[in-house]
Order: sequence, then C-alpha cells, then structure tokens
Amino acid sequence: MQKMLNRVLFIGLGGAGQRHLRLFRENLPNADLIAYRSTNKTPLLNSDFSVNQNESIEDVYQIKIYNNLKEVLALKPDLVVISTPSSMHLEYAQLCAEKSINVFVEKPISNSLEGLQTLRDTVEKNNVAIQVGFQRRFHPHLSKVKEIIKSGRLGQVLTVNFTVASYIPRWHPYENYLDLYACRKELGGGVLLTEIHEIDLTVWYFGMPKSVVCIGGTYSDVGMDVEDTVRLTLDYANFSVQINLTFWQKHHERSLSICGEEGYLSWDQDDDFLIEEYFDKAKESTKRVNSNSDNDAMFDLQVKSLIKNINTIDSKVNMNDAIASMKIIEAAKESMKNNTVTKLNID
Repeated sequence: MQKMLNRVLFIGLGGAGQRHLRLFRENLPNADLIAYRSTNKTPLLNSDFSVNQNESIEDVYQIKIYNNLKEVLALKPDLVVISTPSSMHLEYAQLCAEKSINVFVEKPISNSLEGLQTLRDTVEKNNVAIQVGFQRRFHPHLSKVKEIIKSGRLGQVLTVNFTVASYIPRWHPYENYLDLYACRKELGGGVLLTEIHEIDLTVWYFGMPKSVVCIGGTYSDVGMDVEDTVRLTLDYANFSVQINLTFWQKHHERSLSICGEEGYLSWDQDDDFLIEEYFDKAKESTKRVNSNSDNDAMFDLQVKSLIKNINTIDSKVNMNDAIASMKIIEAAKESMKNNTVTKLNID
C-alpha cells in the first residue's frame, strides 16, 4: 500500500522540533500539520534559534496544537515526528508504531536498550517506516567518506579519529542550559547520548566493534549529573576508532580523519574541505571544496529523503543501526564506571 504524507503529527516543539516543523512545512506546503504539546515551554523560535515575540507557532506554520494525546492520535496522522527529551522517545515511538503510524524520531532512539527489541518487532509486524534523526549521514562530504571506504581505495584501515567539542551554555540562548535535557540524567542527557552522531557514523562506516573502552565523566563544576566529556576507543580487531566528545569546551570543533595503508582522509566542520590523499601516485589525491552544508542543509536533505523514500525505507536496517549505537553507549558507560574493557555482543 502506497504511503502518503498528508497529515504529519509533531510531538515536542522545542528547538529541534521547531526546526523539523519549519522544514516539513517548506517541503509539504499543503500538508495538514498537527502537534501535541504537554508543556508549551519553548516559544516560537526563528531559524537562528532567537525568540520571535511577535508571532505564534500556530500562525507561522498553519498548525493546530492539541494538549490531549488520545485526541490527536485519533486523527490518524501518516507520520509522527518525535522531538521530546530522549527519555520519552521510546514511549511515543512504541505507541505510534502500535497504531501503524510511520515514525521519525530525533536521535538517539532512546536513552537505554530496554524496550527497543519490542519496538523493532512492532515496526516489522505493522509494516511501519521508522527513521532516526541522524542528519550527519546526509552531509555531502560525510556520505562521500562512506563511499570511499566502501570502494576500498584506502586499503586496510589503520586508525580513525573523531573529535566533537562544543559549549553547551551557548546552545540555546533563550533558556537556562541546566534545564536542557542534555544536562539532566532523568531526561536522557549526557554527552554520549547527545553527541551520538559520530558513534552512528562509526556504525554506518564500519559496523559493530568488538569492544569499547571509555574514560571521562563530569568535568564541569556547575551541578550537572551527566558526563560532559568522554574519550572512547572502539576496537575492530584490525584497527581502532577514537572518539572524543565534549560539550564543555569553549573552542568549538568537529573533525574526522581516517588513515589506511593506501590513503588518508580528513575533514573538519570549520572549512568543510574533504582531503583525499593517496600514497600510490597512480591514484589522484584531491581536495573537495566547501560543500556549503550547514546544519539546516543536512536537516533539509534528511526531510526531503524521508518524504521521497517513505515507501522504501529499510526500517530493519534503521532499527538495527540505532540499537547498535545504543549498545556502544551502554558499553561505554559500563567501561567508564568500572574502568575496564567492555566486550560487545554482536547479533
């Protein structure tokens, strides 16, 4: 049966939810957009996340907002966009999958592995399309890295390094950062879950590692009860992946490098050049120019892909990848807590 996105439900309209809302409205100008909000905490935001005090969400996006979940689900939306705190993702995803509503859920898919197998079974049973919001897969250079790895041009991979650093007090100037889900354990916070993108890219590029070592913790002294800085080593037997994550560094950076026996790749977010260096002179080294792909561009490509491919989304692969990332995070937390290597069960 052909799936059409005539009515889209938004659960959660904070910063992430309003970005999705804006892009869905732009890409589906004639769709019926509806929302469920339980708190109405976040005001209308402009695209730069500044507050718009002159208009309302309802007027700007032609959306009707409900405060009764049962009532809004009775309208039988074709897709739900879930952008609540991470600890609530699974509850809403499971409820909608049981009602055969297609699901787009912000990363991470949940804040633990508990219940994910049930969701995977429900998605398969009810033929539900599900996708997790890993928009960095849609960055032109990061998707090109996937293509290069798959081609074998790098030869045997030897080392991989990811670095992600930001300063969380600057994220949302319209609210106290300590109220953000990312800073609160009960809402599914912590830098591992919040900056899960590079863990997802590792799974996308290389599959599941054999084991995880993680060191880190809460290095700030502002009262957070979650880790703000970690260093992970993912062991793949023949090579390793290093991932450095922090949201307590005032100098922002995001970069990756991959070294193989036959070549080397590097990319960083600031200049957005992808460098390909090959050690065999018969292979041409290149510097791929700035892709002009900012955050909005990646999110927009993700929304366009979701709309275009809603009938062919491989939900089994999407669920398996999302669960794999969660397994790595839980192994990392165990390693950090016990100061040990944590083996991963690959199934």
